[in-house]
Amino acid sequence: MAKAVYRYISILIVIAAAPLQAADHKVYLTAAVDQGVPLAQPAAEFGCSDTIYAVAEVHGLEKTQHTLDAVWRDPEGVERERTRFPFWVRGDRERIWVWLKLHRSPEAALIQFVDPGAGMGEFVGKWQVQLHVDGESIAKHDFTVLC
Repeated sequence: MAKAVYRYISILIVIAAAPLQAADHKVYLTAAVDQGVPLAQPAAEFGCSDTIYAVAEVHGLEKTQHTLDAVWRDPEGVERERTRFPFWVRGDRERIWVWLKLHRSPEAALIQFVDPGAGMGEFVGKWQVQLHVDGESIAKHDFTVLC
């Protein structure tokens, strides 16, 4: 009897410890949009004036409320933005997104007509975004910002 109880507890622990591993997620970055909705056109390079969308197509999640978190790190590895987005899973698949928009300093805006890259130098380089659903990492993507 003790062995049967031990096996049952072990199986429950494995199932509870990995709820997202059984789920199927597709994650990509894009700047392409149609009527405000990001298109499934993955990219890895973006301009300083682009809105960069991190799109998660999730499948296999329980039909309840979940949370998508995105952590955006700049070329120095510093966290620049953290986004938390609660969402409801109502069907078998859900498509959700968060975005990053880079803004130049107000002082640099005055000379942007002479130098379009003015005030954007700190954004140039390799960035990283990490996405989590309900605290579990589902993807990490590197991307480059060029001005």
